[in-house]
Amino acid sequence: MADRPGMNGLDARELARLSAELARLKREALVGVRRSAGEMSGEDAELFRDLGLTGDGAVAEAEFERDVAGASQVRAALIALVAAEGRIAKGEYGLCEDCGESIGLPRLEAQPAASRCVRCQERAEKQEGPAHFSG
Repeated sequence: MADRPGMNGLDARELARLSAELARLKREALVGVRRSAGEMSGEDAELFRDLGLTGDGAVAEAEFERDVAGASQVRAALIALVAAEGRIAKGEYGLCEDCGESIGLPRLEAQPAASRCVRCQERAEKQEGPAHFSG
């Protein structure tokens, strides 16, 4: 592979470095998913005990919902990371999914799973609301 930048503006070293960062982030997300799944299964039993014994269901329910929301965010991050790895495999990594222009190295360094350039991401957030991991 040549060391010159491709259509996405990334040279081979930059792409390899970002690919390694995506793999690291994916491993961390998988650990988070496993941890939250294990914690939630133990908390489910505690939640039902709490609801039956103390009558303080509102607090237990709020904690449970917080844990579910956290797990959902980790899963969303994992999905975005896997999608970014797929774009690398297809040779599309670093190209905006909306306009086709280069996302740019600074944005990819800050958000390796980014699938949109800054301009298109801002436009999408105005239309859809902020997306945590869509890039």
